[in-house]
Amino acid sequence: MKPIIAEMHEILKETPDVLDMEEKLQQLMFRWFSDLVGEALTLLDNPVREAKKDEGWDVETRDARTVQFLF
Repeated sequence: MKPIIAEMHEILKETPDVLDMEEKLQQLMFRWFSDLVGEALTLLDNPVREAKKDEGWDVETRDARTVQFLF
């Protein structure tokens, strides 16, 4: 993943229309926020998974899930 500042700079340079630029930046931010929330949920899941393993639970799979949220 490219740094967000580099991606924003590219959008600012490449987009002559202000409204189009705003839309592209908003999409970039939503995608970035989604990635961060996904990473945070994964980081929260790992300790819980390990704790349950220590309690004797058997983790068969780690299925991907879709979480709906505003952004």
